Amino acid sequence: MKFAIRDDDICYFTKPQQLEKIYSKIWDKIPISLSVVPFQACTKSGALPEEYWQGDRTFPIDKNKELVEFLRKKIKEGKVSIMLHGYSHKNYKGSYEFVAGANLFQKVKEGKRYLKELFETEIKTFVPPHNALSRKGMEAVIDNGLNLIGSFPFWVYKDPISSALIKRKIYQLKTRRRAPYPYILKFSDHLEMIHYTLTSRTDLKKLITAFNLIYRYRGIFCLVTHYWEFSHSEMEKMFSKFWKHINRFPNIEYTKINKIFEDTA
Repeated sequence: MKFAIRDDDICYFTKPQQLEKIYSKIWDKIPISLSVVPFQACTKSGALPEEYWQGDRTFPIDKNKELVEFLRKKIKEGKVSIMLHGYSHKNYKGSYEFVAGANLFQKVKEGKRYLKELFETEIKTFVPPHNALSRKGMEAVIDNGLNLIGSFPFWVYKDPISSALIKRKIYQLKTRRRAPYPYILKFSDHLEMIHYTLTSRTDLKKLITAFNLIYRYRGIFCLVTHYWEFSHSEMEKMFSKFWKHINRFPNIEYTKINKIFEDTA
């Protein structure tokens, strides 16, 4: 079984100490896959101080020198990897950036180039803000040569008889449930990986049940967190309980999301 941790919303406002507090005890064992916002906009988000929820400013991550140097060091140490998390993570009224936003192809292209040059690392994976993606958003990602975290229906227009669909259906029949497919979905032009989210409101029993099933079938488990949610004591307790649970199991490969995609391609 392969296990990865994805942490979202890393941006200009992120403090290295926040990441250190959560992951310093485990990232010698498991590298953390960070979803990074290149040009954070003023928008309502737990990652931003409330005074920046309104306004027209944007905050390029390179302006946070302390964070950039910290992440560069951790990349070299093999403790973190970088993925593209939208462009500005701006919320629109009733919708999200890669559903309602404009110029999405150019934004993915620019965000990919910017993070690659800033962190001196290849950008291979796109994480949609709020896990929300329109068909145009998906085309913008794929046309820029990136893989995706999440499972989206739009590929059927280009790949209607993909073996990925057949394999997913066989798995669901085998498990006798409409369970998410716990392996890489491989399409003609990109790869996709499902994920499971841990928040302070997650039903921990259901999350553990999902993990146990995927372990049984030697699949891939991608756990999604948000570093800023760890300010809630309940989140810390739940993460600790889940981490202790999975560490009881042998034969788990703790790895990066990019590495899982590389092994599949």
